[in-house]
Amino acid sequence: MVISSLDLADKHDLTFLAELVADLRAAAPAWEPLVVGAMARDLLLYYAYKIPVDRATEDVDLAFAITDWREFEALRAALLASAFFEAHESVVHRIYHRRHGAVDLIPFGGLEHPDGSIAWPPRGDEVMTVVGYREALASAIDVMLPAGQRVLVVSLPMLAVLKVIAWSERHTTAPRKDATDLLLILKNYLDAGNQQRLYDEAPHLLEGSDFDYERAGAWLAGQDAATTLRPDGVMQKRVHQIVSTILAKEVDPDGPLRLIGEVGGRDAENMRLVLEAFLSGFNGKKEP
Repeated sequence: MVISSLDLADKHDLTFLAELVADLRAAAPAWEPLVVGAMARDLLLYYAYKIPVDRATEDVDLAFAITDWREFEALRAALLASAFFEAHESVVHRIYHRRHGAVDLIPFGGLEHPDGSIAWPPRGDEVMTVVGYREALASAIDVMLPAGQRVLVVSLPMLAVLKVIAWSERHTTAPRKDATDLLLILKNYLDAGNQQRLYDEAPHLLEGSDFDYERAGAWLAGQDAATTLRPDGVMQKRVHQIVSTILAKEVDPDGPLRLIGEVGGRDAENMRLVLEAFLSGFNGKKEP
């Protein structure tokens, strides 16, 4: 079972994040932030389990369930009216905390187009996919930070889902970033608090002569992601179909292999098998 809470109150390196969350709540108490992106990766891998990450970040991506663009503007205006945040000179969804750097605001919910995208005002020419963010919020982890601050963080399996979708959207403009994070999550999934679950919930993975530790973890991550999306609704089915379609092409040995090509190197085939194991678990297959 995926964890629902995490205590990082003793991680003094996270005082900056606790201060940022406290300032955000003081400035805009009506909105609940969800930590996504690289900061979520760092919290769930490095700070929780000491799993090394290639590039630490202090930038923070915060997602908010928003009904329409008017509400998003009200949120942004409330933050900028405080003494804690200031605007980016040209990017409407980026602001700066007074002491702790860039914060990206990601709205989702009622302002989405039917395909799960949002188009940033005023011209609507910058489009971003936010498919999966509703489900990420519904399954978020309650994380305790220093100084008694709490914040919701996307769960690790749903972060993997968001990384697949983000990679498909921006791998040509920002290569390696999402692919690296996705494979980092999958290869280390068992070490992120899931080792015992391998014995308790998936002992069949241990029985094969070709057992592989990383692929077993990736399979379990896929199963957990599918379980998170299992409620019988149109939205969840759509997210599942989108992720399955993206990955089916990328694990095909005769396919384009673009995702693996960004990060695989000499280990490309093993990386492909890890990704294939995630897809197998995601699609309910018994074997990685």
